[in-house]
Amino acid sequence: MKNKFIKIVAIVFSLAFFASCSEEKPIPSEITFFPTFEIEGGQYLLVQKGVAYTDTGVKALAGDSELPLITTGTVNTDQVGLYKLDYSATNVDGFDGTSFRYVIVADNPDAIANADLSGSYTRDTNSAHVMTLTKVVDGFYQADDILPTNKINALIAHVSDTEVIIPRQSSRFGDIVADPTDVAGSGGAIVGGQDITLNTFIGCCGIFTRSFIKD
Repeated sequence: MKNKFIKIVAIVFSLAFFASCSEEKPIPSEITFFPTFEIEGGQYLLVQKGVAYTDTGVKALAGDSELPLITTGTVNTDQVGLYKLDYSATNVDGFDGTSFRYVIVADNPDAIANADLSGSYTRDTNSAHVMTLTKVVDGFYQADDILPTNKINALIAHVSDTEVIIPRQSSRFGDIVADPTDVAGSGGAIVGGQDITLNTFIGCCGIFTRSFIKD
């Protein structure tokens, strides 16, 4: 008898719920579209020194609606190096979104595009310490560990025949960077056309120097 009573109450409750949610009384709901970005030309570019830079185009969208875009950062094509452009937008509900683009300015972009630094590199003083570079696009590489054996992944930019740069990026040890324009004393060098030395600033502990021999 008790079970029958419970079933009857459940049925009555269900009917009342669906009646209250009928077409005449729909449940109110709101959908917000977070900002997304369409970055024409890709997030990683390689351009010629001395040629004026024009951004290839970025759209900020919320669903099908275009949002006002804010761009910060500049590209100085008079100076070889790595530059970052940051993009941001806010949707009608106040939600923010961000994206970015890295631009290498090079004396000889073709040489950098045709070069391939990918492969394994063994630390000159410890054969158990190995760093592997994987090419992302022309001039840009992903390192699996810039301070073996701490597993610090990092993006590396090949900016000239003798220089690589690690742009400022986060890690579990704090920000990391190997760029003398950002942190004095940091930076990266290509030695003998293939080996790499990194003077990497790590937020927790200062600058570490590691030299790697390409396998």
